[in-house]
Amino acid sequence: MYKTALTVCAALLLGACSGNSPGKSTFEKAINQHISQQGVCVPLTVKIETNGMAVQTLLGLNQIKIPDRNANGDKINQSAIAQMKILDSEGFYKKQSSETFEFPGTKNKTSIYVYELTEKGKGKIREEGLEPRFCIGTQKVEKINWFTEPTPSDGMTVSKVSYEARFETEKWAEKFLKEAGNGWKHPEATRTKTATLVKTNDGWRDIRELR
Repeated sequence: MYKTALTVCAALLLGACSGNSPGKSTFEKAINQHISQQGVCVPLTVKIETNGMAVQTLLGLNQIKIPDRNANGDKINQSAIAQMKILDSEGFYKKQSSETFEFPGTKNKTSIYVYELTEKGKGKIREEGLEPRFCIGTQKVEKINWFTEPTPSDGMTVSKVSYEARFETEKWAEKFLKEAGNGWKHPEATRTKTATLVKTNDGWRDIRELR
């Protein structure tokens, strides 16, 4: 009888320490497991001047070409070139051999910088809607505000959780956006969000992860 009681107590203690026990730390871990893999992805562009016209070129193209002078011989696209250097140093785009273009009717020439999208860069792209999105950071749970008592629903045990999410911009993205010179500011530090968690045989999981 004594041994049986010890066995039961041990089982209860193990259950209380497992990932199946509802609580703020358990739910924080479950949500972080999902959102840390998703990334924060936005349409990201470089402003490239060509033939006197400035065009916002989306990152995600397999190849991006940037001339460094106009027909008058003036330097152009210095911010765009600086931005692409940042992407090149991170391994998202790879600089290829430069091309030379001679403007018709003049003796002026320009170097054209050529950048190719890498496999690492492709891993940063999310094809959503009409334009590709480039992942520039991640979210992380700052704190759990509250959660509902786990209850059965459609054959599952679920809990609704409110949490504060912090947006963490990657360092290269901070440099890239500031180089654009458009007064970029870091977004709000935290935002209140909600998630539905599901109890599984492998602990609590964010329902978005299971879809």
